[in-house]
Amino acid sequence: MDLERKIQMLERDLREQVRNWERFFSGGLRVPPEVERGRLAQRLRTLAEQTFNRRADQFRVEQLQHRFMTYSQNWERMLRDREEGRFQRGDASSQPRTYPDVETANGPTVTSVDSSEQGSLYDRYVSAKRQLGFDVRIDRSDFDQQLERRREGLQKELGREVQFEVRVEDGKVKLAARKVRKRESGT
Repeated sequence: MDLERKIQMLERDLREQVRNWERFFSGGLRVPPEVERGRLAQRLRTLAEQTFNRRADQFRVEQLQHRFMTYSQNWERMLRDREEGRFQRGDASSQPRTYPDVETANGPTVTSVDSSEQGSLYDRYVSAKRQLGFDVRIDRSDFDQQLERRREGLQKELGREVQFEVRVEDGKVKLAARKVRKRESGT
């Protein structure tokens, strides 16, 4: 079997793994699909050990491995939360957990930009966290205070005004600061 076909099969199997874990956490499966996850991990390791003729193929396999590891860490965290009683069943049954699409999980996705509306940034932050299946453990006032302290520190450091944007990168929600362009006077 050629390398391209193997990579495509692994990508398909990873998508299936994601669906199975979603079914497990929503109550559709009684047992976590650990055996299948172990098999997929072994197949990924075996493929990664091959010698690649093209750098692009090596890159695709490395990205596939990285996505698998990110999902695995998230599943392990959710399993641990469930075992420790922190997994809220009501949230999972009323709204199915969603995960970033396997093909688009590589690059950063900008989900919002704050234009001095800290409240809306908080809402977008909370929304992004919930879409990835994470609990939000910070309330709006603490979020606003921390954000303002960070904004002041960065403005002193950079000597310019900064804005924050919510980014989803590698299955994690991050707040990224960026410099605000100076506007021309008279506009």
